[in-house]
This record gives sequence, structure tokens and C-alpha cells, in this order.
Amino acid sequence: MINVPILQIPFDEDDRAFIHEGIEDILDSGFLTSGKWTERFENSFASFTDSKYCIAVNSGTAAIEVILRALGINNSSVIVPTNTFLATALAVVHSGNHVIFSDSDPETLSLTVDDVKRRITDDTRAVILVHIGGVISPEWQDLKTLCEEKGLYLIEDCAHAHGCVIEGRHAGTLGVAGAFSFFPTKVFTSGEGGAIITDNEDVFVNSRMIRNQGKNPDLGNQISEMGHNFRMSEFGALIAEQQMKKSAEILSERRNAAAFYDQALLSLRGVTPVRIVGQSGYYKYVAYLDEWIDRDKLKVRLKEKYKVSLTGEVYSDLCHDEPVWDTYTFCGNVRESGTSVCSHVNCNEGYGEADFSGAKKIKQRHICLPIYPGLTDDQLSHVTSSLGNIVSELRTEDI
Repeated sequence: MINVPILQIPFDEDDRAFIHEGIEDILDSGFLTSGKWTERFENSFASFTDSKYCIAVNSGTAAIEVILRALGINNSSVIVPTNTFLATALAVVHSGNHVIFSDSDPETLSLTVDDVKRRITDDTRAVILVHIGGVISPEWQDLKTLCEEKGLYLIEDCAHAHGCVIEGRHAGTLGVAGAFSFFPTKVFTSGEGGAIITDNEDVFVNSRMIRNQGKNPDLGNQISEMGHNFRMSEFGALIAEQQMKKSAEILSERRNAAAFYDQALLSLRGVTPVRIVGQSGYYKYVAYLDEWIDRDKLKVRLKEKYKVSLTGEVYSDLCHDEPVWDTYTFCGNVRESGTSVCSHVNCNEGYGEADFSGAKKIKQRHICLPIYPGLTDDQLSHVTSSLGNIVSELRTEDI
């Protein structure tokens, strides 16, 4: 029987030869970090995204934190969707700020202008727009206009959005800066790693200092910022550069797989793909199940009967519900006997499920079909036919 795993990262002979040659070059150079491969990758990714600057870092989480710190945002509130990976919110906390969670629209998987507007407080300084699954909300321009009117920075979490374009603009160029992850599951990978893109010179200069222990090149590398070690290794940069050389091929394979799913699912009752506006890199292929379909039962049967493994949801747990907040406030302070000890009034309070009806629907009703380079037409056909069989089974049982 055909097997469809959750993920595979193919490296062909040319890829391996490029990487092996690069490793020898790094070892010969004596520079294992912050060398020519880091610079090559930064130049490649800036060019790929039509950005002026790129700063390589060691994770997507670090990229968000560095952006916030580079902008001088401190002891303020930052609006984040509750439907994202918790790392987005934790980067806000680690940068010395307070998280305000906001709802998402199931149609776009993204923040909405109306909900963000009602979450803004006197100390709000930024909004983080997360392109979940590689979907850029067509409402992004309205959100940017709101931020400009309110004097807020619009920051993009592009961990899922490599290769995503809307209205001729790449993800990460819609606001002041964009943060990318290069974790192994992402569209492009460096193993562990991240990147910041921006056209803002101050963000560029400050980010380079913050990622390198606060060293200021204008002061002979004396430390003038409260920096950290957020550097990407040369080995990670080498892998990232190899991915950039293959970027067109990687994106083409993902988009072809998505087009296959789009066509196949037209005739499958009970499963509705999220509509894409613009061009996606398809970190995930997201589709909603009708309410009568038990997602857990469907996933188990697909795996057991047909060896089809669906990828993880985006997301099945909402940020504001994570158990970490039983111990910590949304500012990162330790709670005392369940009571907030925070300068923000009612910190962690008032976040009932009723406030996040859109995010709740997203977390409960969607699935993500396997999508990555190397999937064959036979495997794609097997995914959709198996999905159809299980949906038919469940429909019969439901009658």
C-alpha cells in the first residue's frame, strides 16, 4: 500500500554535493559563524523577497523578539492572534512586553480589523499579523491603515509564509519588518534558523547589534545594546543557501500539489479548502470539515487503514488557553496563588471562549493535508481517494 508520511525533506545528489563542498569550505575558513555563508544567505533571501535588508538569526522566535527590541518597544502591549503557535506570544513576553490576544477570521485564518480595533489599549505599540498556513489575509491593507492611524507598528510573523505574495508584494514587506522561521517543517529550512527582512535602516542596524551580543561596529564592537546570542551558524546558513538555490523548484512542487488537491476536492462533500487570495507557498494545505465529521476519528482511520498521515493543525490549541498562563501572566510575571501580579489591569482575565469564536472554529474544524516536495501523483491521488472513502464511511455511520 502507498504510504504518505507527515513530512519528508528530499536532498538529491546535487544538493548533497553542494552542501558537502560548502562544509569543506566552512571548515577551511575557520569561521563557523557570522561568515561568508551567512552573508550569502542574507543577500539571497533579501533578493528573493524584494527586501532591502535581511538579518539571519537562529530561530523564527528570535526574529520576532529582535524586531520588537530593534523598534524600541518595551513595557508596552502587543496584539497577537490567539490562533498561532505560542512562540509568537512568547517572543513578545521575552522582549519585555505584554501580550493582548485577538480573534481570527476562519475565512482568512488571520486577524480582523474590527477585532484588533477593540483590543487596542493606551499602551499598545504594535500588531503582529501571522500568515497562518501561508495565507495572507486580503484585509492586510486595512489592518495596515488602522495601525498607521493609531501610530502602531505592523509586524509580520512569516514563519509559514516563504514565497507568499499578495498584490505584488512578498510576505514580510507589508509592514515594518517580517520574521521568518527555517525550522525543518517550514517551506525552506536551515535545520534551526530564522531571518528578519526589512526596508527600515534603523531596524537593520539595531537587529544586527542585538543578535550579536549588542556589539556596536561603530564603537569598535564595544557593547552598546542589551544584546543576546541570536546568531545563525555558518552550517545553518549553508543549508539555507542551498534551499534558496532550489526555492523555485520547492515552491513549484508545493503549488502543484495544492492545485491537485483543489481540483480533487471539488467533488468531495464535507471538505472545503481555505480560499487563497494572491499566491501561497503552501506551508499547509488547510481545509474545513463539515460539523458532522469527527476529525480525530477521520485522522486515526486515514492512518490505520490507508497509511496517510495528516500534518498537525494550525492550530488545535489556542494561545490564551495554554497551561503556561496558569503560572505566568501575559507579561511573563509569576502569578501568586492564581492571582495576577501585573501592572496591566485584569491581566489574563476576560479571555473566555466567547471572545474568540472565530479562532475556536478554526481550531476545531480544520485539517491539513500532506504537502511537501517529493509527493508523487500516486501519493496525492491516494490522499484524496482515502479521504473520500473515510468521509463516506463517516457519513454512513452518521445517518
